[in-house]
Amino acid sequence: MNILLVMADQFSAHALLRTRDTDAHFRTPHLDRLAAASLSYTQAYTPFPLCVPARSAMVTGRYPHQLDIVSNGAGGAEPGRGPASLGHWFAAAGYDCAYAGKWHARQASATVEDGFVPLHPLGDEGLVEACTDWLSTRAAAGPFLLVASFDDPHTICEYARSQPLPYGNVPESPVGGAPPLPANFAPAPYAPSALAVEADAAARVYGTRGYNADDWRQYRAAYAALVTRVDERIGQLLDAVDLAETAVVFVSDHGDGDAAHGWNQKTALYQECIRVPLLLHVPGRATGTVESPVAGVLSLLPTLCQVAGIAPPPDLPSRSLLEGQPDVVVVQTLFQADSKPQTTGRALVKGRYKYTVYSWGRHREQLHDLEADPGEQRNLAVEDSFAVLLEELRGDLHRWALEHGDAAFLKKLVLPASAPDQARADIFAVPY
Repeated sequence: MNILLVMADQFSAHALLRTRDTDAHFRTPHLDRLAAASLSYTQAYTPFPLCVPARSAMVTGRYPHQLDIVSNGAGGAEPGRGPASLGHWFAAAGYDCAYAGKWHARQASATVEDGFVPLHPLGDEGLVEACTDWLSTRAAAGPFLLVASFDDPHTICEYARSQPLPYGNVPESPVGGAPPLPANFAPAPYAPSALAVEADAAARVYGTRGYNADDWRQYRAAYAALVTRVDERIGQLLDAVDLAETAVVFVSDHGDGDAAHGWNQKTALYQECIRVPLLLHVPGRATGTVESPVAGVLSLLPTLCQVAGIAPPPDLPSRSLLEGQPDVVVVQTLFQADSKPQTTGRALVKGRYKYTVYSWGRHREQLHDLEADPGEQRNLAVEDSFAVLLEELRGDLHRWALEHGDAAFLKKLVLPASAPDQARADIFAVPY
């Protein structure tokens, strides 16, 4: 089966799902059309809300900490070069593999060494045309795997810093016509103190220091305009493929804060940053909605293998979305800073509950009921009536860290009371 994988960088799930009244301003008619013919995953998560770790996990099916890729920094192994990576694995199975647009796992653009024929470098201008030209002229008789990876709406980063946008600026929205602030705009009681420190430390990166309510509303308008712009490009691409013969996946590497909690960009473990849109269209398969939490980005490689009818690489920590998912989904993060302590974190989603723990600071433990409190405004970790649930999720995260070799974060966990004394002794056998 032919496969088209479409990515849009920093595209938040709420921009497509629009389950909140304050998200009604987003316009995505072409993705809406694809969603009507797809399985739509409403609780799909990135393994890491940052470009390079997330994309490296996507092309390998392995967690960022297993790859030792936990930042956007240059250097180190190129994850796409291994024989079990996405391009090489599908090429070995007889697929004609091509890549257009943003690679960023680690270098900006894909190369032949990543297992793909590079059609177009990083940049949205000309990306659709490069893909459609290749589709119309390819001589190969076998199936294809085409990846079209757009940069928008990631260019909201330049907007926040008052820089020129590389594919053209979006019109400035008058405040009166701008979207409302999200209901969870204000910082929540018992919010993690580490995030306030990180937001202040990254003022140059985030560009929103000193923003008032009107600035945030205009930010939301600009972000929505970028979402619409990339949706239009995606629509042009979808028109060039036969959905009756082509499986299509739409996904993002991570989301954007979009003013929730007074936050923009990514890296934080808020829902707006870690939840991604995920549409899976497979000809002949039923459409519908999947509401259970899934490791959407991490599971992409084995999922595409199942769609193609080929065996996945061996010993992956993830499995196909079409085979069901584990009970828990875990997301990692690390903030880059020269000061100590460095902020790292893990979020575990289990059913309707989300347990988050950061490596330091007041209220570093967060517990939220995502059904009753999707905006994460009520931290149940400070309420005695949820002590049993808190202990259960502490234990789940501890077991996950042991099972997946997450040694770097074991020292930062809050161990459950049920953990044996030997567990602490083992973790701190080397104290630091």
